[in-house]
Parts: sequence; C-alpha cells; structure tokens
Amino acid sequence: MAKNNSRSAVAAYEELTAGINIVKKQVVLIPLLNATRIEYDTEHRFVSKKGWIACSAYGRIYVHPTRRANPEFWAKVLSIGLICLGFAMIRRREPQILWELACLLTAEQFCNPLKIGKTPEILLHIPHIVPNGGEEKLFQDFVTEGVDTRLVTWAESWPGIGKNFFIDEYKSDLAIAEWKSRFADGIASGVGVAIRIASGEDIAPDEIFQVNYRGDTLAKKAKRWFMNNYPLLGALAASFDIEQNPMQCQRYNIHIAAIDVGAQRIWINSAAGLNEEQTLFVLAHELLHAGLNHSSRCQGRDPFLWNAACDFIVNSWLLEMNIGSPPNIGMLYDPEFINLSAEEIYDFLARNIRYARKLATLSGRQGQPDIIRENTIGNTGFTDAEAYCRRALARGMNVAIQGNRGTLPVGLIEEIKTLSQPPIPWDVRLAQWFDEHFPPPERPRSYAKPSRRQSATPDIPRPAPKIPLEETRKARVFGVVLDTSGSMEPQLLGKALGAIASYSLARDVFAVRLISCDAIAFDHGWVIPENLLERYSVRGRGGTILQPGVDQLNLLVKRGEFPDKGPLLIITDGLCENDINIPFTHAFILPEGRYLPFRSRGEVFNIK
Repeated sequence: MAKNNSRSAVAAYEELTAGINIVKKQVVLIPLLNATRIEYDTEHRFVSKKGWIACSAYGRIYVHPTRRANPEFWAKVLSIGLICLGFAMIRRREPQILWELACLLTAEQFCNPLKIGKTPEILLHIPHIVPNGGEEKLFQDFVTEGVDTRLVTWAESWPGIGKNFFIDEYKSDLAIAEWKSRFADGIASGVGVAIRIASGEDIAPDEIFQVNYRGDTLAKKAKRWFMNNYPLLGALAASFDIEQNPMQCQRYNIHIAAIDVGAQRIWINSAAGLNEEQTLFVLAHELLHAGLNHSSRCQGRDPFLWNAACDFIVNSWLLEMNIGSPPNIGMLYDPEFINLSAEEIYDFLARNIRYARKLATLSGRQGQPDIIRENTIGNTGFTDAEAYCRRALARGMNVAIQGNRGTLPVGLIEEIKTLSQPPIPWDVRLAQWFDEHFPPPERPRSYAKPSRRQSATPDIPRPAPKIPLEETRKARVFGVVLDTSGSMEPQLLGKALGAIASYSLARDVFAVRLISCDAIAFDHGWVIPENLLERYSVRGRGGTILQPGVDQLNLLVKRGEFPDKGPLLIITDGLCENDINIPFTHAFILPEGRYLPFRSRGEVFNIK
C-alpha cells in the first residue's frame, strides 16, 4: 500500500512539473512565475484534501500534495493563481468568499484568451459576465445584488471547503507595486516578442522564453509605485532618473537624498539603509520639491534656510497624506509651522540664525540643502524642466481629486493652484507701466477751424480735432539710464531698447533722454523713439556705476531740460553698486534670474 502511495506521489509530482513547464512557455507569465515559489501543502493547512491551490501575498502558491491531474489542468489552475498575484488581488475584503469569487472570475477572463491549458471539469462554472470595472465592480455587485450559490461553491472548490483561496495580505504598498510591475514586464515582453515575430524575425524558442525579472532596488520600486498607484506624483516620478551610486552621492556630500531639477535626477544614497516605507517618504519629499518649484522660488534667499523652510512644509504634508515613514535621522517638522507659508517660515529662520544652523535637510548634513542647483549664477529663473514639473503636479492633483484617490492637504492644493496661474509677462507689466505714466492724450475738438460734415447729415457741422499744443507734446518724455558695462549682454540691450521704443511709439512719447553708464556717464541727448529701433551704437563697456547717470539727469532738471519727477527707466544686469539715490519715479529692467543688491522703491521687470 505504501508502495502504491509512493508511486502516486511521484506521478502527481511529474504531472505538476509538466504543468509548470506549460506555463513557462507563456511569456506574459514568466516574470511572475520566476518570482513565485510553488510548495506542497502536505499538512493541508491551506488546501483541503479536495482542493487544488491557495495563494499567498508573499509569492507562494500552495498546491495539493497528491492530487492527480492532467498537466493541462495544472497549467490552467496555476496560471489563474499567478494572474491573481500579478493584479495584486490578494487581500482581505469582507465577505471574503465574494471577494475571492470576483477575483477568480476576473483572472479567469484574462487567462482564457492566452489559451494556457484546460479547465478541470470540477472547476467549470455557470456563465457569468465580468463588468468593465473588473473585480472591484464585480465584488460590489455581489455584495449589493447577491450571487448565485453555484458560483460560491465553485470559488470554494479551489482551496477546498473551509479554506480561503487568499491566505494573507501584502505587507506594504511597495509589495503591491512589485507584483504589478512584474506582470507589466511580462505583458511588455509578450508584446515585444509578438512584434518581432510579426515583422518576420526568426526567434529561437529559447530566446522567446528567456525572460527574467530585473531585481530593482527599493528606490526604483518606490518610483514604480508612485507611477502605478499615486496619480498626484506619478507623472513627476516618471520624469526623473534615480542615481544610487554611493560614490556619486559622496561626491555631492549626499548622505540620504537630494534632487537636481535641471538635470532631472534624484539621488538616493543606497548606503543610507532606508527601508521600503522610508524610501517612499524620501522620494515623495524630493518630488514635491520639484513640483512646487522650490529651487527657482529661492529668489536670492539663503539656499539652505529656504530649503529648510520648504522642508518644514513638505514634511507636514507628507505626514498628513500618510506616505511612508521618515528616515531614522528624523526630519524637519514643527506643528507651529503647519499653517505658515514657506516664505513666513524662512523669515522666522532668518531671524533665529543660531537655531536655523543646527537644522539638517535630507542631504544629511547640517547647513547643506538637498536641492542641488548647478550653474546657479545667471540661471536662477524658472526653467523648462520646472515648468513641466509644475504642470505634471497640477495634472496629478486633478486626477487624484476627480478619481477620489484620497484627500490632499488644503495647503498643498492651494499652493499647486497658485503655481498653476502663470505670472504676468514682463512686457505686459512694462506696457502697464507706460500706460500709467503716459495715458492717451486728450483730443480736444474745436469749431474754430472749418468743421467736418458727414454726407449722411450735411446740415450738421461736426467739430474738427484740435492739434495738441507743442508744449503738451514735448512734455511726454522720460529718461533711460542704460548700463553699458562689459557684463551686459547685447541681446539684453537690444530686447530692452526695442520694447521701450515700441511702447513709446504706441503712446505718443515725444523723445527719450538716453544716458549710458559704465564707470562714467555719457549723455546721448534727446532721442526720438524711432531711432531706438535702428542699429544704435552705445558707449562704455567698462565697469558698472549707475549713480553718475542719475546725477546727470539731476543736472538736466536744474537746467530745466528734464522733468523734475521723471519718469526714469534703468536697464542693468544688477551687477552695480550697493545703493543708488534716485529722486525720480523709476523702474528697473533686469534679465531673468538677476537681482538688485538693494531694495528698489520702483518696479522691477525681469526680461527672459
């Protein structure tokens, strides 16, 4: 009798092995199969004596130890179990039997077109249509509308009466993303093989089935989790490369993590010892830095203090959204800062510098930001990469809200919406400045000259436009102090003078008093706006001192050659003296990303 049992067990093993080999011929399922461990449930803990299989969220499929079945039957049963793993269906939902039934029907529907094996007669069921919503919609229908008891009996037949087909749940969201990613890799590989075959390429059988799942690091798994499961940050995560080389991280003094938006790269030091939840938190932290444009919003502030202020805000939002857990070194978080903006927190840190210098960002070092800004001099404006990040975060927020994918902090929503509103372009603001100082001149009409008559009403005289007085026309003037030092780019000079000339012509400006400055001032006299549009030679190209140009206009005021209140436009790159005494109504035109070394009382227009 024992000899017969031994032969039966050997035959069952051979049949199961043959069934596994059939599954291995299906490219779509190979990554899942390679990550799965098939075990005999010899003690019938999970599979009853009349059952077939049971699935664990940890990648184990328990099978009946002595069941005799055709290899085609085993192939079909194992494939459905693998598909349940690939769709990350294994979890607890009450009533559990209805959830398992919905998942089995959905997995079977996906498996049937693949034509893997055959369904055992005992596992055949009455026809049932799976709706578009998949297992979730099917489960809700079963709960609200009821289900045929024959389908319930069919679901119980897989593990056997009294057992659950799904044994346990996933430990973390990363585990779910990992199984989904394996399934996606298999589907992509299957499509790739099909395309190669359709194109007429000869592929050896061994090459078709040689598909291995790449062992990704925790950081790449976290990136994939955001792409698959978290729409708010999914598009952002997809646009960044992850660098984990400890030598590269050491080069930039990165102990834990940092981000460079311009290079579209996130550094996560693999030597930091982060676990799955901490990796999720750190990656989300860096992605929010990118999406909220914290790098460019520094705007001349101390980089570390600004970074720390942004960290206080970002970390409080991540805790509220319950994304992962902070790293072991801790994080910047203070409940008193929850309702404050990053600018307000920055002001607090700037006033308490001793306290601020003790803080540490995710770079892991005190006083060092985790926002890396390459080539910051002359390139501190918003970049194209940041514009993409801003749009990606806004789209992700809309998807998350419309899809009911959890709630988001109010402060985060408000900040994303604020950033989504584009600032007024510099040329529009400059036009508004001209409108303020040069309103359209009044056109008085008079009957003193021969009046116009319309052909429709020849008996009614019409007043003729009166030519403005010469004094009124000559009063529409302003001054321009032009920085012609060696640091000024010709493109900036051309664009600024072109804008000034076009707006002056549109607003009937009589003339412009042009003064160029480097180390000394050069008075070019009155220049009509049309001449500024032509090729114009400037003098200077030495050092930068703007005060002599302003003083030159003061002398003209004393001689009655220039209005005592201006207005005045100053075109410079910001590399000038630390203080300028300007008695006129004035405004500055600077290239984007440059700043004045003092607080300006007038408006500042930044040219792109």
